[in-house]
Amino acid sequence: MPILLKLKRRPAPPAAPIDASSLCPDRLAGLGRREVERLPILVGRSDVPLGELFQVSGDGGEAIEVEGDLSPFALVGASMSRGRLVVRGAVGPRAAARMRGGTLLVDGRAGDHAGEGMTGGLLRIRGDAGDHLAAPVPGAPRGMNRGTILIDGSAGRMAAARMRRGLIAIAGDLGEAAACGMLAGSLFVFGTIGRGAGALLRRGTILALGGTAPLPTFLPAGSQRLPFLELFFDALESAAFPVPAPARRAAYRRLVGDVSGRGVGEILMPAGTS
Repeated sequence: MPILLKLKRRPAPPAAPIDASSLCPDRLAGLGRREVERLPILVGRSDVPLGELFQVSGDGGEAIEVEGDLSPFALVGASMSRGRLVVRGAVGPRAAARMRGGTLLVDGRAGDHAGEGMTGGLLRIRGDAGDHLAAPVPGAPRGMNRGTILIDGSAGRMAAARMRRGLIAIAGDLGEAAACGMLAGSLFVFGTIGRGAGALLRRGTILALGGTAPLPTFLPAGSQRLPFLELFFDALESAAFPVPAPARRAAYRRLVGDVSGRGVGEILMPAGTS
């Protein structure tokens, strides 16, 4: 039986976001209801028992379902390596930070730095995501390094900075400076991408179905159909992430760069888009 947590009331936001790193299968699996209720959650400078904030039912499993608006809660699902965590509502910053495995499904929007330092697992956000999606953790030389992030809405600025491996797919639009310093990996955006995408790109693929304004340091490399994309599209649809029909039909204009840093990555846009 899954562990069910229902937010009793939306707490007034403290000066810093509430540390909700306890909301993770690695912390909750195998615990009885009373043990779950006693787990500490840091609110401001004070530890508050989880049971004061959430109504708890069920126990013992690696499946967790949380109901309520968790916008003031940071680090939901942080460092999770197994199990399944479903949040029926919004989450605050740094959801799935350092995630290594398992599945986190957010049935709402997510704050900044979602998927920060991610190295495995699946993060699915049904709404929009904030800035710095899949960013490096502070002081780290690289960002996302394996795993999958699926965004049903749009996302903000500076997504996929210094990304090393993995797949990010975004159904809507993406903000400016996406994939800055990207080392490798795949970023698929079915809407438009803001200016500055791929600055200092080393390797990897950026797909902009709705187009983007490429930097002058990306050189044209012709237009063609790219059968390898079908493997990605099939995998996305098997995960119930819809792929727009034009993505499969398009011939893609390919630009290679960022040549200012001897990069050999690529930006793909349907031929005829700018």
